[in-house]
Amino acid sequence: MKPIALVALLLVSLNAWSQPAPEGPPAEPLAPAARAQIARELAKQLRERYVFPDRIKDIEPKLQAAAADEADARQLAGKLSATLAEATQDKHLRVDPMPEMPGGAKAEAAEMAESFRYGNYGVARVERLRGNIGYLDLRQFAPARQAGPALTAAMTLLAQSDALIIDLRRNGGGEPETVALLASYLFDKPTHLVDIHWRAGNRVETHWTSAKVPGPRYGQRRPVYVLTERNTFSAAEDFAWGMKFRHRATLVGETTGGGAHPGDIFRLSPELVVFIPTGRSVDPLIGGNWEGKGVEPDHAVPAPEALAVAQRLAIQQLLPTTTHPEKRGALERALAALDAPAKP
Repeated sequence: MKPIALVALLLVSLNAWSQPAPEGPPAEPLAPAARAQIARELAKQLRERYVFPDRIKDIEPKLQAAAADEADARQLAGKLSATLAEATQDKHLRVDPMPEMPGGAKAEAAEMAESFRYGNYGVARVERLRGNIGYLDLRQFAPARQAGPALTAAMTLLAQSDALIIDLRRNGGGEPETVALLASYLFDKPTHLVDIHWRAGNRVETHWTSAKVPGPRYGQRRPVYVLTERNTFSAAEDFAWGMKFRHRATLVGETTGGGAHPGDIFRLSPELVVFIPTGRSVDPLIGGNWEGKGVEPDHAVPAPEALAVAQRLAIQQLLPTTTHPEKRGALERALAALDAPAKP
């Protein structure tokens, strides 16, 4: 079974997986032989690819037991995923229904490319808030080659702001290369972000910020705030972790989802796929990662309140060093607007 290119970037998202099943006629149960074959194939894929093989040494009998009862594709995916979660506690590792597309891998890649384009490569909103505070609402870390122009345009529009808020509350992950691309705008010199230890070939892949970026660099002196919630996941956590422990940004919101093991999607049957973590992220400076525990914010607040809190923090940080009357007045008015009682 070959990996399904690009599709993984959407399906690793907790948001994508938490959506309710669409209503419609009841699905046909899978035949007993088909369920048993799916369990065998899943065990085989795990033995060959999973980054922690010791965790799944005796997994096949448990998978066969989960597949024994009558189930359609979605129900079987849920049972197998629950079995994997109990055995490994790995938040990336799961089975999901995904019917094969007519046209195979090329059609799937074209569909995913269109999904990235339609989603503007993750850039959902770019805005200049009151007090000259920049705001970037980023919903995914799409592949760097496609996302690069959109991120460059966003960072160019935000380049003259006095502080920056990056909103990852709806970001379920994506590509580590794109994490490094966005981070590159926020550092003045190359900075080591994360190492990924891949099982295949016992290979270590290092990720650094770039010495050069397209468009203006935001730099390292102005304050940056990153908004998080419990569904901030995977590559979005990678960005939040790197910014927090490189002392480049202040995190505001909720503790993130806790998924630090990158991988890919592999097909199990015409109806089902599995995301298998084939590597693990390691912070080269402090060791460890955010798997299972998430990234804790510096200011813990409910996710819906995070933007207003970050704006207030930014204004309070800017006010002591702002002497220009017009700029200071704008900051004071922005702070007053945030503190004003909400209209009924």
